[in-house]
Amino acid sequence: MKEERLVEARCIGKNWREEYQRKLVSAEEAVKVVKSGDRVVAPWCKAPLLGEALAARKGELHNVEIHSSNPQQAHMGAFFQEGMDETFYNSIFIFISDFARMAPAGTDAKRTQFCPGTFSLMMKPFDERPDQCPYTIDVVMAVVSPPDKDGFCSFGADLWNKRSFCKRARNVIVEVDENQIRTGGTNFIHVSEIDYFVENTTPRLTEELKEEFLSEATPEVRELLEPIIFQIAGTWGVTTAQYFTTLDEAAVRGWMSSLAFGEPSPEIKNIAQYVSQLIKDGDTFQIGFGMPSVWMIPLGVFDDKHDLGIYSEMGGPGFATLVERGIVTGKYKTFHPGKVTCCTFNGCSGEDLEIINNNPIFECYDAEYILDIRNISQNDNFVAINNAISVDLTGQINAETGFGARMIGGHGGQPEMHIGSVMSKGGRALTLLPSTALNGAVSRIVPHLDEGAVVTIPRYFADYVVTEYGIASLMGKDCRQRAEELIAVAHPDFRAELKQAANKLFYP
Repeated sequence: MKEERLVEARCIGKNWREEYQRKLVSAEEAVKVVKSGDRVVAPWCKAPLLGEALAARKGELHNVEIHSSNPQQAHMGAFFQEGMDETFYNSIFIFISDFARMAPAGTDAKRTQFCPGTFSLMMKPFDERPDQCPYTIDVVMAVVSPPDKDGFCSFGADLWNKRSFCKRARNVIVEVDENQIRTGGTNFIHVSEIDYFVENTTPRLTEELKEEFLSEATPEVRELLEPIIFQIAGTWGVTTAQYFTTLDEAAVRGWMSSLAFGEPSPEIKNIAQYVSQLIKDGDTFQIGFGMPSVWMIPLGVFDDKHDLGIYSEMGGPGFATLVERGIVTGKYKTFHPGKVTCCTFNGCSGEDLEIINNNPIFECYDAEYILDIRNISQNDNFVAINNAISVDLTGQINAETGFGARMIGGHGGQPEMHIGSVMSKGGRALTLLPSTALNGAVSRIVPHLDEGAVVTIPRYFADYVVTEYGIASLMGKDCRQRAEELIAVAHPDFRAELKQAANKLFYP
C-alpha cells in the first residue's frame, strides 16, 4: 500500500505544482509504464486517451490483463474486439455491461471472465493474504479533476473503489478532466500519489455536436434521441451520447428504459405504487441502478414522504432534487446523519450533479466502507431497493444470470446492501421485478432456478418481493408459505403451473 505517500503529500504544500508539471505527459508516454505480464486495473474507467494508447501497443505487449468493471464500447471497447485477446486478457469484476457481454471477445464468447467478489471484501486478498493473492496491481487507470489549491484531485462523480486501488498500485496514471465534480468524504487523491497525468477535458454537448452526432443516426433513432440527447450527455457524458446514435432502434429503446428516459411501462408504474407502500417517513434508503428500480424516484415513490435519508452504493436520477425539495433531510439517519452518502453518484442526472458539485451535504466514500455490512446496518430503518432477474419459490434471488449460467449483469453492491438492510433495526429489503420476461413468454417467478444460475441473495435473507401484481412477504415463512406468497404476485398466466410445481416440491 501507499499510505505513506498520502501522509507525505500533506506536507508538500505549494511544491505540488512543480511535481504536477514534471508528471504531465502524453497518453502514449503514460502507458509505457505497462509491461508484458502486468495487470492493469480500470475501475469504471472513462479514460479514452489512455485506453486507446494502451490498445495501440497490441503488437509489442503480451499477456496483459485488463481488470475492469462495467466496460463500455465508448471507453474500453478496443480491448474486447476480435484478435485483441491475443495480447489483452479481460477480467471483469462487480458488473458486466451489455457491450462486454456481446462483444467479440466478451463473456458470451467465454473469452472474458467474470471475477466474483463483493466490494467490501475486494481489498482483503491484497492486504491480508498477499502470499495467496493471484495477482498484483501493477497499473491503475482513472479520471480525476484538476488539483485544488492543496494539490488534491477528485475522482468526480465516480469514486467507487478507485482510490483503494490507487493506494495499492505500483503505478497510477490518470486523465485530468476539468468537468469532474467534487464531493466531500474520501473522494480525493493527491498529486504525489499519481505517477503520470494526461490532460483531456471531455467536451460538453453543443448544438453543433448534437447535429453532427444525430446526422449519423437512422431516422427512427434520431426521433428517439433528439429530445433527450442533452440529458444523456449531462448524465453519462458526450461520448456515451454519441455512442447511442450508432445503435439501432431496439437497442436505443432498451437503453432509454434502463436509464429512466422516455415512458415507463404500466408494469413498472404498478411496481412503484407498491414500493411506495413499503416506505415510511424517516427511513434511510438505497436504490440499485437497474430495472425497474431506476424509475422509482421519477415515478414519485418518495414524493409524499418526510425526512428520508440516503445511504447508497450508486446515485440515481432525482437523488439531489429530493434534497432540494426537502424530502431527503437525513434528520433521522443514524449513520452519517444529515448527509447523502454514496460510493458513487454515477447514475444521477446532469441536474443532480450540478447540485452535488462542491455541496457539503453530498459525500463519497470508498466502496469497501459504504458497502461494509457492519456500516450499512448502523442505519436504523434502512430500506434496500434492488432488482432481480428471477426468484424461485423458496426465495432464492438471482440478479445476475439468465437462461442458465449466461451472465447478464453482475451483483454490484446488492448482496451487502440487501443483507445490511435486514440486519438493520427496522430495516427492509425490497427485491423488484416484473412478473414476466420476453414479452410475457416466461415467468420470472419460477419453481427453481435454472441449472447454473447464480444465487445473488440466498433464501435465508429474502424479505419482500415486489411485482406489478403486489408484494410477497417472505421473511420468517416456511417454503409452502413462501410459495403461496410468490404465486400470488406472479403473472396470472403462470399461476396454475406454479401451483402444480409447489405441490410437487412442498406437499406429500
